[in-house]
Amino acid sequence: MRQKPLVAVSVLLTASGLWLSWPWLAPLLFPVPAAPDRPDLLVVLDGAPSRLAQAERLAAALPLPPQRLLIRCPSSTPPPQPQPELLQGYDTTTQITALADWLRAQPAPSPRRVWIATDPDHTARAVLLARLALGGRGLAVAPAPSPPPSTAERRKLLRDALRLTLWRATGSTGAWLVPEQVARKRKACGI
Repeated sequence: MRQKPLVAVSVLLTASGLWLSWPWLAPLLFPVPAAPDRPDLLVVLDGAPSRLAQAERLAAALPLPPQRLLIRCPSSTPPPQPQPELLQGYDTTTQITALADWLRAQPAPSPRRVWIATDPDHTARAVLLARLALGGRGLAVAPAPSPPPSTAERRKLLRDALRLTLWRATGSTGAWLVPEQVARKRKACGI
């Protein structure tokens, strides 16, 4: 009699653990088939000059010229060189979910890897969030060399990782929990 609740709890914990670890397991178990002629995707979060310079350094280090995508606020300054862009996302989490939605809408084949170009202190958080959002689809988010995040950035990383986990489960980043902050960010971004 006592074993049934124990078995149910064990199954529930195992399923939860598998679901939470899926973004890291899927690229290992079901990687996007490698095609040597398929380019990587280089994503720039916002169009700040330092982030565009980081994108140039990453692109120069890749064996094939990457496909590029800029995700920026509509009110920010357009880059000097035209490139495909998404005018969505008012923070890192919404920019990464916009990237995931954009990739889902693209015809096959998917890029081999996704690279994230951003500021050095922001890289660890952006790469982790991209792995959470894209890993379940088998896409590898290439590691970018980055310094350890600052204490403030670590807090943001935990907050945004929880928001992405909520997004994976419900389709919402939980922005409705802080409507004043979201309204301020959306207004500043021109959304």
